[in-house]
Amino acid sequence: MNNNYSLSSKMFLSNSMSKNNRICGQIIMASSADVATARMRAYLNLPLLERCKELAMFIVESSTTELQHVFPILIDSIFGITNNVGWGLHNISSRKHPYEYETLCNFFGPQGPIFSLCYKLLPDYKLKDNPTTRCPTALLLNPFEYYIFHFAFHLTNPWLQLNQNEDVWMNWETVYVQLAHLYLYHFLPQDDSPVLPIIGPYVRTTPPRKLMQSPDLKRLQTSRLLRTSILSPISSPPSGVPQQQCLPQVWRSETVVQVFLDFWLEYTEEDKLISQLSPSLSSSLPRRNSIHSGEHIRLVRAFIKTLHGFSNSTTGSKSAMDELKRIIVPSIQGKIYIFLRQAIFHWPLDSSFRLILEAWLSFIQPWRYIPEFRITKNSTAAEEDRGKISDPSYWMPFVANNLLAYTAIFQQLLPRFMRTDLVAPKNALMLFRVTKVFSQPHLAFMLAEAEGCINDSNVSRGKLSSSQWNNIIRQQIVELEGPSYQYVSMFSTASSAQITKLLGTIKQAYLTAISIIEALEKRRRERKFFKSLWEFFNGDECTDDDIGLIERKRVPGLLSNAQQQLIDIFELGDIPEACIAADKEYHDSILFTSFCHQSHMNSSTDSNRPGEFVLIRNAHQNCKCMEYMGDPELKPVQSNESAFLVRLLYNFCQFINNKYEAKIISMYNRNDFIGRIARKILQPPTTVIQLPKRTPTGFLSREEHCLPPRLSLRFIARHDFSVLMIFGAFIFCLMGFSVPFLYAFHGFCG
Repeated sequence: MNNNYSLSSKMFLSNSMSKNNRICGQIIMASSADVATARMRAYLNLPLLERCKELAMFIVESSTTELQHVFPILIDSIFGITNNVGWGLHNISSRKHPYEYETLCNFFGPQGPIFSLCYKLLPDYKLKDNPTTRCPTALLLNPFEYYIFHFAFHLTNPWLQLNQNEDVWMNWETVYVQLAHLYLYHFLPQDDSPVLPIIGPYVRTTPPRKLMQSPDLKRLQTSRLLRTSILSPISSPPSGVPQQQCLPQVWRSETVVQVFLDFWLEYTEEDKLISQLSPSLSSSLPRRNSIHSGEHIRLVRAFIKTLHGFSNSTTGSKSAMDELKRIIVPSIQGKIYIFLRQAIFHWPLDSSFRLILEAWLSFIQPWRYIPEFRITKNSTAAEEDRGKISDPSYWMPFVANNLLAYTAIFQQLLPRFMRTDLVAPKNALMLFRVTKVFSQPHLAFMLAEAEGCINDSNVSRGKLSSSQWNNIIRQQIVELEGPSYQYVSMFSTASSAQITKLLGTIKQAYLTAISIIEALEKRRRERKFFKSLWEFFNGDECTDDDIGLIERKRVPGLLSNAQQQLIDIFELGDIPEACIAADKEYHDSILFTSFCHQSHMNSSTDSNRPGEFVLIRNAHQNCKCMEYMGDPELKPVQSNESAFLVRLLYNFCQFINNKYEAKIISMYNRNDFIGRIARKILQPPTTVIQLPKRTPTGFLSREEHCLPPRLSLRFIARHDFSVLMIFGAFIFCLMGFSVPFLYAFHGFCG
């Protein structure tokens, strides 16, 4: 019994000691995690340059356990997940903030501190939180995926888009754009170089996230880019290289492609999105704009171009990276088509349409993105053939698999160009870009040959030797557009009729552009000396949207080339000029608003057309007369007025009008000589319109109320009136006449 007791006592003491050790270990672990969290929060409150420096040192010095606790806090601060602020990646540019720009690019670079942190946490990526103080959670994504996930979402986050500045269309040199390009070029290399740094074997302990299967099975609802035979840790690739040596080569590239694809090229209608959510959640979501930002479309184009270059850099080996290059574009081309088609449908009729147009043209021209090493190694490919369809049979699979991206979107653009102001140089250039692409040698024949697979009436010009693309093209149409979609051939009679109408529109725009150029040159020759002097100091003559005469002279050439290219593509006859004339109304409107600054000055004195000319960048990009329908006395101070005098005279007139309102109305309504004088001096009754305004509960109704006759002295605040009065007083003084107010002013100062 004593032995049993002593044994029990030893076991009890041993258990007690091990329990105490575990408790002490937990206390030490908890304290170190709290210290790391406190240090992280302190660093995040520092200025940007110092913050990046301290965080880089903190990542190097801290242990994996400490970094596991602060990693989500750091990501939250960078991308503004909680406070919707972030580090300003969309606002910091190389031009305005060069030091901050360089620091952030180095910190977030592919081999910078932030990725060193991700790779440091990669072997053991589950969070180990103290269950007594924190909710036990575990990352479903590894640190690399977690960072890339939030980086991609940072571009489309609707809460952050509410705070973006309006010059995003003009400023492309932001930190976010630069980082996106760096990530694309680094993780999708267009040569034989591996993705650096070369990390150790990484095998998921959880079931892999199904991204896409083989592209031959299903294009839209597939789940993984690479086949299971390439990525499965159990099996080995055909080359015999162990799985642990293949997976580190491709999983980062696959993650970047799939995450960018899911966030940047996802086009969900707002109504469909809200209908799938609960009413409480949908009401808290900000309103999404169907028009993507210029930064978004520019990055989509860069993404497409990088994918083409990455796909065209295959070397014929059996490595996992080469397998990814071969199947990446066929696996995601359907989603790219849907995004481009929906974006083109919602885009407004203005010059910014070129952003999405160039993205589409980049997608349908993969032959433009051939890496340098393939050209130098291939002796049959000459440098002058780069960017051209030198071998139609090589590119025929891509054209056939993406037939809708060529034909359906092209036909979608025809009505748009018919409604667009083709006299504007930017719009004429967009039309020329489209016709130039489709007039490339071999492309029209390849499209006609692909359409021959689905045209039963044999209207296509191509002669297909076999029906190998028949099932592929028909399946593609059903998957992308649905079984009820009626495909219209690009070279059918209906399409030719639309092309004929477009040619008529182009011819009319051509004649209108010629007439405008002739009229502007005539006006330039007849211009007086002072107008020439003004142009010498203030630049060339501008038309409605600051378009110079040199830019307008390019329009006839662009339209003429576009017209001829359409005729060559569809083998049509030229349009007779006798039945088409220049647009006289548009011609007159351009000449009428050719000097915006002069129109603005004349509008203030033109009583027949109240209001002022404002540059409206609409479909025609004209200066339009915007009439002010509010109280004329509350109109914003104009550039030709003195703000001090406007406010002073307004207060004085308000005092007079309020005190003598009844007498002013009675005097204005008299029919004698006094009434006629009053109607010349006083302002007539005016109807003021309060336009509907958006409120959280809806729109306010439109309201109208009439202002009675009143005194207005605002014309005295104009600079020209003040100059005229001073000049007149000076002339009177020179002629020896006394000016009472000058003597009064002199006496007041004395």
